[in-house]
Amino acid sequence: MKIKNIVFDMDGTILDTITDIREATNFALKKCGYPERTLTEVLSFVGNGIKVLIERAVPNNISAELVDKCLVEFKCYYDIHKNDNTKPYPQILQLMAELRDMGINMSVVSNKFDAGVKELAEHLFTGFLPIAIGESATIVPKPNPSGVWYAMELMNANKNDTVYIGDSEVDFQTAKNSEIEFIGVSWGFRSRSLLEQLGSKYIVDSPLEIINFIKEI
Repeated sequence: MKIKNIVFDMDGTILDTITDIREATNFALKKCGYPERTLTEVLSFVGNGIKVLIERAVPNNISAELVDKCLVEFKCYYDIHKNDNTKPYPQILQLMAELRDMGINMSVVSNKFDAGVKELAEHLFTGFLPIAIGESATIVPKPNPSGVWYAMELMNANKNDTVYIGDSEVDFQTAKNSEIEFIGVSWGFRSRSLLEQLGSKYIVDSPLEIINFIKEI
């Protein structure tokens, strides 16, 4: 086994966050006088950060100023309510415990805003994810590799001993841009068929399968 370091995506990979994201999105839309969105629609909007989420959620031809106003409403609501329904997917905590026992370092890199990523990692994954990185003034959103490379630097990792685990096309491209292996998960915000269409070499249907893949890579 050559893999010594894992970088996880957060939303749709280790955390089921979509209910709280949908609630925050619809709160912001309603507050700004726009139609609310369905869960399916919100699922299709996520993956590229919250600003892009709001840009996709508001009606067409809305000015940048009004988008920013809606974004502020989202952030204020989500900051308070991000733990209302959010929880780790089944088997994720067991997976992390087994990976830790194997001596594998773990981190998370997300397009969620940095403070939210750090708070959720500390609150829900205590002791497992000492390195938690989100979008900030210095970290460009995925699929830019800057966040992954920063995590790898902090883990003292290299491209040959690191794998990125995620659920979406953004994550697939992030791994490619970071020049590291990718493992796709089928339980997240995108389908297994999409991961297959992207050309994902490794796809898992349950978290504990990741251990076998790690041993094979």
